[in-house]
Amino acid sequence: NSSGSGCTKCMPIITDFGPAVQDYRAHFESIVFPRPEECPCCGASHTFIGHGFYPRQPKDQAQVYRIWIKRWFCKACHTTLSLLPSFLLRFRHYLLGVIQQVIVARFEDDASWHETERQCAPDGLPAPRTIGRWCRAFAAQAATWWAAVQATLACQDSASPALDPLGPAAGPYEAPRALLHAATHLLAWAQTRWPEVVSYGLKDRLRFLWHWGGGRGLLRLV
Repeated sequence: NSSGSGCTKCMPIITDFGPAVQDYRAHFESIVFPRPEECPCCGASHTFIGHGFYPRQPKDQAQVYRIWIKRWFCKACHTTLSLLPSFLLRFRHYLLGVIQQVIVARFEDDASWHETERQCAPDGLPAPRTIGRWCRAFAAQAATWWAAVQATLACQDSASPALDPLGPAAGPYEAPRALLHAATHLLAWAQTRWPEVVSYGLKDRLRFLWHWGGGRGLLRLV
């Protein structure tokens, strides 16, 4: 599959290889791809063998990047897993960073469609129809992801202001905007536990959220 939509026969494991596709491509030969210890489909341990790579062609507003995605094969249940870099989404041609610019402009900054296009696609890319498709998809998924984030914060960080139903710090209640707000609190909590995300900033919110949610069975964000 070279269309950029991903391998439809592979289950993805969202993996942090850094924020930039350029670095991934430049250092591809030296990347150590983690081998899953347990199959998420059948539960068998230590049954994965290498199964080659498949191509993706993600893009930003300026160019297309041809990269390769690592695959593993479970000898027990014959499931194929792919290590999808967290800067990519399934079934989307554009990099997550480009998509985040649109999502934030539309739902967090309350930009009009015209202003969203002006800010995020000054040269006509991504196309207006693509921008609309992303926003509709994010809006459709937001309530499910928001509920999952709130459940985690309730268990792990019960003092988070994002959980105060009576206080203004709890933020908005429209699901898309609320999810962006809650993702900020989720990241702040994660930074107290995992050193590898300490350097993450606001621009990494959706990349972290996608990585976090992918490990919890939330397979579609946008």
